Amino acid sequence: MQPGILIHNYKISAKGIPKKVIYHFSDIHLAEYDAFSDEQEKLKAIERTHIWETRRIRNAKLHNEPHSEEQQQSAYHHFLSLLAEAEKGDALIMTGDVCDYISGANIRTVNNCLNKLTVPFMYVCGNHENTELIPDGNVVSQIKNPVQILDLGDFILFGVDNSSREVTAEQNEQLKKALLLEKPLIIAMHVPIMTEGNKEALEKGGAYVQFNREDATKEVFEFVDLIKKNSDKIITVLAGHLHYINNTPITPDVVQYVSSQGILGNINRYEIGI
Repeated sequence: MQPGILIHNYKISAKGIPKKVIYHFSDIHLAEYDAFSDEQEKLKAIERTHIWETRRIRNAKLHNEPHSEEQQQSAYHHFLSLLAEAEKGDALIMTGDVCDYISGANIRTVNNCLNKLTVPFMYVCGNHENTELIPDGNVVSQIKNPVQILDLGDFILFGVDNSSREVTAEQNEQLKKALLLEKPLIIAMHVPIMTEGNKEALEKGGAYVQFNREDATKEVFEFVDLIKKNSDKIITVLAGHLHYINNTPITPDVVQYVSSQGILGNINRYEIGI
């Protein structure tokens, strides 16, 4: 295990699928500067790094999660360590806010790291990642896609950008099409679904952490209904955004796993299959 990281292990039964290991992390909140950064970019990176040094500890204490001195290393250190750990698996899913904001240095940093990965990966957009600021033609630009599909042979990773706490009719159509395929799905997104098991906690957090909130659009509720009505075709749902562990069933057959904050070295490891 890489120093300073905390692995959360889960086993997910999936009939007919030989065992695969999937890693999942979220919310690294990188705030970097480099030799190409101007003074403004450098100062912003220093300011945001300082903010998250305090905020990540506050979040951990609030939710009674570990925050050892070893875990309190830089976001960049954790990013490298989590990627190295993920190399031990069959695929990696990143559910948003890898970058605290979009900047030249953050894009260069993430591109450089992800281009070295040897395992398949999916990176979906978080609410801190303004896709309008991302140029095309780089690894980070994949988060500009409203829907991403990655075929892992025995099952499919279906990524959806719900970082604005909304989905569109077109995203729902893409999910319907994916559900017609012969392979089961793992669904990855940034903002988690509110369930009976986490409703009380998410309501305390306010609208900011709620996807299928009371005043959500009809498309949001259609998206959730598609998952509930097709639970036999869905292995699991993976999300982030909350900055604490929150694992609750959406249906009796489908559990949603929310990864805790990667900026403290948290990573989920799933053994999927039989």
